[in-house]
Formats: sequence, structure tokens, C-alpha cells
Amino acid sequence: MVINAELRNVTKTKAMRTLRDKGCIPAVIYGKGHTNMNLTLSLKEFMKQHKSSEHLIELNILGNREYAVIRDIQWHVVKDTVQHVDFQYVDKNSEIKVDIPLSFVNESKAPGIKLGGVLNILCRFITVKCYPDKIPQNIDIDLSGKMIGQSIHINDIKLPEGIKLANHEENFTIVTISSTSDEQQDKAE
Repeated sequence: MVINAELRNVTKTKAMRTLRDKGCIPAVIYGKGHTNMNLTLSLKEFMKQHKSSEHLIELNILGNREYAVIRDIQWHVVKDTVQHVDFQYVDKNSEIKVDIPLSFVNESKAPGIKLGGVLNILCRFITVKCYPDKIPQNIDIDLSGKMIGQSIHINDIKLPEGIKLANHEENFTIVTISSTSDEQQDKAE
């Protein structure tokens, strides 16, 4: 899907509010070797793309097609509406670093949780390197069969094909299942 974008000259707060009232959102696109550009997007078009959960976005800027990824979305604190979007130019033929959310599945199939254990999530996303068209929506962490006292480390995770960890830290822990008595003891300490 292509999102149409127009160049934006105004940057004042009042002008931004007027744009949002007209169903548009301010945005910026930046990247190595490119000039930063202030943009205006249709909120409706952007939300349609955002809900499709595709990471690689094609922007039509003055008739030129540019590929980008979303680097930041600023939301209104109360209204939960998009206030501003930051895009980064990408080359479809070069790997990029991107944060991928972790999804914890089969919690009901974890005997440790059924016995009253507590799921302690220590890591909610991981940074990976991949080509822009290979960016996964999320990475599933399977909890089935996990008992109290067991944990899942990054080396236990099978990454999708074409995806590599960007940070080569030690074998860090992603999630543990602990007993409630351990948790109460930790609080006491």
C-alpha cells in the first residue's frame, strides 16, 4: 500500500493543530544520505497502513516513491490519536536494525503457571537485523511445557529465516516462571 504525502512548510503548534483538525497528521522522514523532509499525511491512509502491521511503507512524495519504516509514533495522551510520525528512509537491498515485539503464546499450556507460578517478562522486544521486506510482525515465545523455576533465554529462540540478532550479548533471559513465594521473598528483601 502506498501512502500519499505532501511537503509541509508549517511547523508551528497552531498550524499542526489545524492540520490534525482537517484529518491530516504531521510527519518527518529522515535518513543517511537524504535530506530531512517535513510531511503531511492523511490520518485515514496512515491508520489503514498501520493496522495492516506491515513494517515497510511506500510513501508517494511529490510523485517519487520512497521506502521507509516507522521509527516513532507520538500519540495524544488523552485522546489516543496520532499526533506525529517519524519515518526513516530505507534501501530495500540493505539490512536495517529494527525492534521486534515478542509475543508470549501457549501460556495456558505451561504447567508452572497452572500450578500458580508467575510469568516474569524481562524482555518485551529484541533488536534484529534484516532486509526491510523480511521484517516480522512479532516473534512468538512458546511457553508450553514450562515449569516453575524454568526460564527462556535468547539462545532458545528460533528466529525466522533471514533474521539475525543485532546485539550479540550473552545469552540473556527473556522470561521466567517463578513461584509466588519467591516473588514475596523478593519484595521482602
